[in-house]
Amino acid sequence: MEQFVLIFVGLILSTFILLLFLKTKHMIRLEESLDDVQAFIENNGGTHVSHLTFLNDKEVYRTSNNKILFVFQKIGNKFIVLGDPIGKDEFIREGIKEFEQYCKKLNKKPVFYQVSERFMLYYRNFDYRLFKLGEEAKLDLHEFSLAGKKGAKLRTRKNKFERNGFQFGVSFPPHNHELLNRAEEISDCWLGDRKEKGYSVGFFCRDYLSRFPIATLSNPDGEVIAFASLACDKQKRKRTFTIDLMRHISDCPHGTMDFLFLSIFQWCKEKGYDWCSMGMSPLANVGHSKHATIHEKLARFVFEHGDSFYKFKGLHEYKKKFAPQWEARYLVYKKVFLPFLFLQLIILIHQNNAKRDEGKLARGLSRVS
Repeated sequence: MEQFVLIFVGLILSTFILLLFLKTKHMIRLEESLDDVQAFIENNGGTHVSHLTFLNDKEVYRTSNNKILFVFQKIGNKFIVLGDPIGKDEFIREGIKEFEQYCKKLNKKPVFYQVSERFMLYYRNFDYRLFKLGEEAKLDLHEFSLAGKKGAKLRTRKNKFERNGFQFGVSFPPHNHELLNRAEEISDCWLGDRKEKGYSVGFFCRDYLSRFPIATLSNPDGEVIAFASLACDKQKRKRTFTIDLMRHISDCPHGTMDFLFLSIFQWCKEKGYDWCSMGMSPLANVGHSKHATIHEKLARFVFEHGDSFYKFKGLHEYKKKFAPQWEARYLVYKKVFLPFLFLQLIILIHQNNAKRDEGKLARGLSRVS
């Protein structure tokens, strides 16, 4: 226990020192340039996690040719990039090379977290190693239907909520204060005594929520009892909406989130989108291969038996009932001690929770998830 405390304190101190002294000409201070980042994503397309840039808890490196963005957070001697590089495919390879050189100049190690399979060849060519983190659940909206035997159970649930007077709606920015106030009440109720996470997970922040459409579910009295923010990846082909921040009141009826999800799927389909993402299922289908490493086998054990501290199997089973397609997500790294890297990632996701209230946002601080 004492060793863990020493490691934890050392990592927090090293991160704080980096935050104070690390500045370069290509670094973007997000509190000054979120609109510039949004314009870049609008013009070039985003990734499956680019919307999390607007949590304002990370930093951005822009390549010298202004073609690629890397969204990352600093911890210890590492720059941990969230998701794939953002930009046009033809500039990705050189972008990765430049970012690696940039890290080398600063004596830092680049790590890429929750990346897709799109650019795996580039990472392999640069001698990176891969570790499968889990799978993202994505619903093909062209195939989505509640008709027939397969959709009977979910169709019955949806029909029951509609028959009982529950209403679904989508609000677009700018949102009125009444909606944001109610969303905050719901979020506080949902959290209870728990703390928000961050970095790779959305947390409640008015500035963040105000940038996205908000799907709401109201009871027969017209009171909003659940909501979810919806983030678009801005790709021109195979456009995807991601169900991001999801919250509900504690005494909502059984099946509330099922109805909200099904309504979102239907709404996205009617709006002409191709996919709807339900986010990651951590450690899903990791370590099943006969060639699995000891770390992958350990991850599988955690998935099977780790429900006491995180509902890995429960989350996977919940998303599975909507019959999504599964896309693998990876950790890409080299020359690191993997268990220590996992410890740093856990710290990254959980640190500085107290500073995430949007009214008290300390914009100069790095609050990571």
